[in-house]
Amino acid sequence: MPDRSAARLSALLAAIALSLACTASAAGQAGVSYRIPPDNPFVNAAGARPEIYVYGMRNPYRWSFDRLTGDMYVGDVGGQNEEITFIPRGSQARANLGWNCFSGTAVQSGCTAVGHILPAFEYPSGPDVVIGGYVIRDPTLAAFAGRYLYGRFDSGLRLLGVHAEPPDAGTASDTVSITSIGEDGLGRLYATSIGGGLYRLVQNGSALDDVKVGEFTQPLAVAAPPGDPDRLFVIEQAGRVKNRDGSLFLDLTGLVLDGGEQGLLGMAVAPDFATSGRVFVYYTDRGGDLQLDEFVRTATGPDRSELSTRRPILTVQHDQAANHNGGQLQFGPDGMLYLSTGDGGTQGDPEGDAQSLGSLLGKILRLDVSNRGAASLPPPRAGSPAYAVPPVLTARVPRRQRVLRLRGAVARLRCDEPCSLAAGGTLRLGRHRLRMRPARAAAAGGETRRVKARLTRRGRRALRRTLRSGRRASVVLRLRAVDVAGNRSPTLRRRVRVAR
Repeated sequence: MPDRSAARLSALLAAIALSLACTASAAGQAGVSYRIPPDNPFVNAAGARPEIYVYGMRNPYRWSFDRLTGDMYVGDVGGQNEEITFIPRGSQARANLGWNCFSGTAVQSGCTAVGHILPAFEYPSGPDVVIGGYVIRDPTLAAFAGRYLYGRFDSGLRLLGVHAEPPDAGTASDTVSITSIGEDGLGRLYATSIGGGLYRLVQNGSALDDVKVGEFTQPLAVAAPPGDPDRLFVIEQAGRVKNRDGSLFLDLTGLVLDGGEQGLLGMAVAPDFATSGRVFVYYTDRGGDLQLDEFVRTATGPDRSELSTRRPILTVQHDQAANHNGGQLQFGPDGMLYLSTGDGGTQGDPEGDAQSLGSLLGKILRLDVSNRGAASLPPPRAGSPAYAVPPVLTARVPRRQRVLRLRGAVARLRCDEPCSLAAGGTLRLGRHRLRMRPARAAAAGGETRRVKARLTRRGRRALRRTLRSGRRASVVLRLRAVDVAGNRSPTLRRRVRVAR
């Protein structure tokens, strides 16, 4: 009897500790795989995700910091307008760019966007989508210092004035299908094209031009260690990170879902790369969700990393659509890691994720990854297979449920170790698909928890109409567990028939 009581007390304490650690996490582990900076603007806001730094965006695929001033420039792929927003350094926390109430200066819906910041520059949306760029601080481009360089996918590289203000001017470059603009460790500027080219920005007489310095397969971004004059990483959409000479640094193709707007989207090199060897990558995983991971270079040299060094940091559910994934990942002047996410991809953001402080979609997030985790966790290194073992998730889900009365669909989940449990779902009404609100719960090892993916208000109305008309409806649940080391179980999918 005393042994049983002690075991129960131990399990209870473990569950409480895990619940506290998981309070601010998505599928990652806040406080373990990353920490919440205490000066994040929504740390103490009821119902808000404390990771949020900037919100109200449709698809902030590329954005940047001015390396001289710390000002932020956000390129948001628009609904009615493509927009570039200038946010001074002291005004970034809590900045609201207005989507989906506004698309730039155009009124998009009848909602209210608190403190909406108007763009510095915009142009009508279409195939020629905006590719956010950088303020030119390249020491070899002194004639253009302080001007903002950005891209349009079809038209190529273009120049704006200080703070991204008009006039909008072309360049001497004829490179098109631009996927990114990036800096190396010294601030020298590069551009990538989906056609394969890596280009270095140069001055050609009095014009800004580029020269091709490498050929890759669908490159989407570049990254470099701060202050390193020689090293440059090139990110390929399918999931490979290459060194500038074309040799392989890291192969993630087994983890990455690519095609269209999906793939390996971004990479950031830790400020302490010279000593820690840490890099961070952002991609769409095989389930369509947004995934942030950390990797470490091998002990033999700085130009190679292995899949075995992977440490999952954060997962954001995004499997309702393939587009609007965001994509930019970089360290700020404060040493924090910043990550942009899209609004979820459904037309016009009907769920209102971009304006919702309870959602990580349509945001720029700010994370503290300076500590590799709790002291009790071993660092992920090659040869540490125990660290990478995913938890075992079991699920019991009734096949028929009164989803409307329950206002959601219920699953009973159990993990073989202390875990964060997550349940998301999609309501299927004929050809229509409506995303449900995900739910999470902390559980001790072997403990069964009831977790319910909830209907949105729009989903309840649509389901009520469907049932009244005598048509059938169903829910597809997606169930997942994440342990305290950040390892994820395979996603379980269960279909539930909606009972009247």
